[in-house]
Amino acid sequence: MLEVTDRALDWMKEELEPNEGQGVNIYVRYGGETQLKQGFSPALTVERIPSDSKVYDFEGLQIFIKESDLWYFEDTELIIDSDEDEIIFDSK
Repeated sequence: MLEVTDRALDWMKEELEPNEGQGVNIYVRYGGETQLKQGFSPALTVERIPSDSKVYDFEGLQIFIKESDLWYFEDTELIIDSDEDEIIFDSK
């Protein structure tokens, strides 16, 4: 369901700097460029990890998707990459 490149991990660790007990939340927003489902796109934020989340651990960085946003990623493998300046979302 989720693939994160080493470049994207490095970018998130450097730019987002989550504190102890926090993770990187992949959430669904209205609009945006990368629309896996029409009208919506993924985005990132840093926050505490709710208990009802799907959590992935990538080299010690906790990346999570809240249960309320899982519908958006069904039947899709989300790929997160970086081009040094920003995060790039893609899918398989």
